[in-house]
Amino acid sequence: MADINPRAVELARINCVQNSAPCECLISDGFEMIQDTFDYVITNPPIRTGKKNIYGMFESAYRHLNQDGELIAVIRRKQGAESAVKKFQEIFGNCTILERDRGFWVIQGRKLTD
Repeated sequence: MADINPRAVELARINCVQNSAPCECLISDGFEMIQDTFDYVITNPPIRTGKKNIYGMFESAYRHLNQDGELIAVIRRKQGAESAVKKFQEIFGNCTILERDRGFWVIQGRKLTD
């Protein structure tokens, strides 16, 4: 788990311990401090930082996914879910809306094998 906010990282560590969930938590601005690749990247992106920043995060996530890996994001419809679907289509060549509930969309892009 990564966040730029040290307090968020500390709370994540506490939650992992309390829930016996093995995880690594680190302070990082996006993927700045992360070299690994993953099967899943899951985010509730900081929408208020702007589309340029958010879309950059989506593109970085793509580069950090293993083949068949998935980026899953939770975004409110009124804060850009529909345009995020289009961006996922552009980056991944696909996008699935996994859930829509009370204005929140859960969207998924899968890095397909070549």
